[in-house]
Amino acid sequence: MQDQIGNRETLIVKRNIRGYNAERWVDLFQKNDANRLFEHKNRTVLRHEIVAFSKEDNLQLTKGKLQDIAKWYLRNRSDSLGVCGVHWEESIHLHFVISGVGLDGKSTRISRKDFKDFKIRLQNYQQSKYPELSNSVVNHLKKKK
Repeated sequence: MQDQIGNRETLIVKRNIRGYNAERWVDLFQKNDANRLFEHKNRTVLRHEIVAFSKEDNLQLTKGKLQDIAKWYLRNRSDSLGVCGVHWEESIHLHFVISGVGLDGKSTRISRKDFKDFKIRLQNYQQSKYPELSNSVVNHLKKKK
């Protein structure tokens, strides 16, 4: 998607996937899912996760920063196939597609607690490396209403 702010180019970050052909990615995700250790009818083939940033940080978000954050996310979320793309909209955000099964054939599902812990680790990484993105800090410790 075209950047509406700084005319930045498309950004795609991948893990354990080669090339930039989306049809090939689909084939790789399907082949990976075929290696699943436990089959069941309600399995998750793909996970879609989003990391959004405050629009107040748009001018601070460079392609390099977003690429670094996306690489950290894919490297630390699970040992699986993953693709990330950026949406350059009013609030810039990253879309992640992660295989439902890791390279080891086991599910990439994690509990809500583990996912919350992962988001806190991601935010700690972001804050330590990019403190200028202070408007995009979320309080993951507060209780949901």
